Amino acid sequence: MSEELRSQAEILAAITEAREGLTTSLADLKATVDQLAARPLLTEEEKQALEEQAESGELGEDMQTLVAKIRGGEETWERVFSGESPHGTLLQGHLTRMFEEHKEDIALAFEELVEQEEAKGNFLLDDVPIRDD
Repeated sequence: MSEELRSQAEILAAITEAREGLTTSLADLKATVDQLAARPLLTEEEKQALEEQAESGELGEDMQTLVAKIRGGEETWERVFSGESPHGTLLQGHLTRMFEEHKEDIALAFEELVEQEEAKGNFLLDDVPIRDD
């Protein structure tokens, strides 16, 4: 019977340890998210460069419209990029063009990220279901 009690005690200790580890991990994650949220999405220089490119027409007509709304005080970059803005759709064409232009670099960066995580023992894609089309 003492062996059974010891096993229960060991199980409870393991659960407590796991809970403490999870609590610590969640606190670390929250701190990281808070740090990211506190940083500006774009620096003033980046905003200015983006606005100048968009205003010139280089980024398409939708981006010209969007920058006019931002410079007119009707909208902000933060609201557009966070998805809070009803004008966020004006960004879609530019993002699609950027994706098409850089998709090979994006794929390579993603592969490198997965490899780095796997080297740490984090197998990110092991539980991802594979579609059979």
